[in-house]
Amino acid sequence: MQVHFIGLGEINMFNLAIALRKKGEKVTGSDAVFDESLNAIMYEQGLEYNETGWSSDKINDGLDAVVLGASVKKDNPELVKAQKLSLPIFSYPEFVFEQSKYKTRVVIAGSKEKSTVASMILHVLEYNNVVVDYALATPNGIHLSEENDFIVIKGGDGPSSVIDPTPQFHKYQPNIALLSDIELKEGDFETYAEQYSIFVDSIVKGGSITYNDEDAEVKKRVESSENPIRKFPYITPEYQEVDGEVFLDTPDGEMPLEISGETNLRNMAGAKWICQQMGVDEVEFYEAMATFQ
Repeated sequence: MQVHFIGLGEINMFNLAIALRKKGEKVTGSDAVFDESLNAIMYEQGLEYNETGWSSDKINDGLDAVVLGASVKKDNPELVKAQKLSLPIFSYPEFVFEQSKYKTRVVIAGSKEKSTVASMILHVLEYNNVVVDYALATPNGIHLSEENDFIVIKGGDGPSSVIDPTPQFHKYQPNIALLSDIELKEGDFETYAEQYSIFVDSIVKGGSITYNDEDAEVKKRVESSENPIRKFPYITPEYQEVDGEVFLDTPDGEMPLEISGETNLRNMAGAKWICQQMGVDEVEFYEAMATFQ
């Protein structure tokens, strides 16, 4: 494949381009500004880019796909030419879906806690030698392969692109999903929260949603959905705090943890449900979480 990224400097786009390059695809990209720290990585990975800035000359009918960054504007000359040539144009989440449509997609959504939950899940999987693909908004945050069965995706709620305002997490069609929390400090809360209802309804029929039963809005959105999926509520687990140390109550007795606070413990309970659906049993999960910081 030959794929061009308009907006390569965005963290999600850069991660995706690097992941594709590692798979052996031909990748080019452009942006108005590049962080200096990215230059060395682009050189090492063989990413092709010329001078900083936009140029319609970078777009041609030999491209198999154009991926459009979330901050790219409608009048971008590269976007305009791609549209004129009727090239396949994808937003970041659409292209991630295309790369993972034959995998089991595990999507972690929520206003504030999704990053922590995703980190817990990936820590447990790595500890137990379960190799998966992943797509996160962190440095080196995307890994794509042909052979892995699962991909863990952090589902952002921002718009997909300037030509598609659909929230990103509506694009993934998860097989397994988690919803941690719904919170909006400013703006129209009902409109915002409704996007999470749509997310729940986007889960593949027969799939599952693991959800925070202690968040009233999450509970409302999940339990009112008529999507034929399995629904797994989670709550803050029982624990003890002694001399500043946290001990989780488990079937095998008290287990010391590096993490603390009800929010983190509740996040852990959600991560456990997800990991169990990915083949990690309870004992293996707790053993791994004892080392999570």
